[in-house]
Amino acid sequence: MGQVQSAFDPNKDSNKPNGYIVPPFPSLYNPTIVSTKQQWGFFLHDANAIWKFTFYWTLILMSATFEACAALAVFALLLSRGAARRRDAAANEGRRSKFRLRRRPPFWLLLMIPVAMGAIATFVSLVSGTVVGFALAAVYSAGGFSMSTWVPFMWGMIQVVVLIIASYSSLTRVL
Repeated sequence: MGQVQSAFDPNKDSNKPNGYIVPPFPSLYNPTIVSTKQQWGFFLHDANAIWKFTFYWTLILMSATFEACAALAVFALLLSRGAARRRDAAANEGRRSKFRLRRRPPFWLLLMIPVAMGAIATFVSLVSGTVVGFALAAVYSAGGFSMSTWVPFMWGMIQVVVLIIASYSSLTRVL
């Protein structure tokens, strides 16, 4: 009876071409019809490289998305702080008695938003990038296929888009 082998087993016979070297990280190339037919470009054959590329792209794209949202949130909170300060000053104008100032949260709490979002993005991309990277590595290694370096990039984009769509509750009810 045959044994089940892992795609990450270093003793496994692989379908790597002779002299194969894992390309450096981004290694995105310009895919054209000619380069696709001739198999010119950068390809991944190693399961560890497939996982790493998928994880790195997921981390980069998800962190950029989360940090953009954090920057938007901090900007909106800074605008609301300024508007509240102007509104309080206008309401107190003409009054002789002192009024009780509302306590606003300290400024350093606003700076914690990007830090917290970065930590959340790192955790989410670690989990989702690892799961998708292992699945891609298993499928491509089991079939003996070579993977273009564009595939992990596109799967990172897919994960970000799925996360954005899932964040809207009305869309998830419809879907």
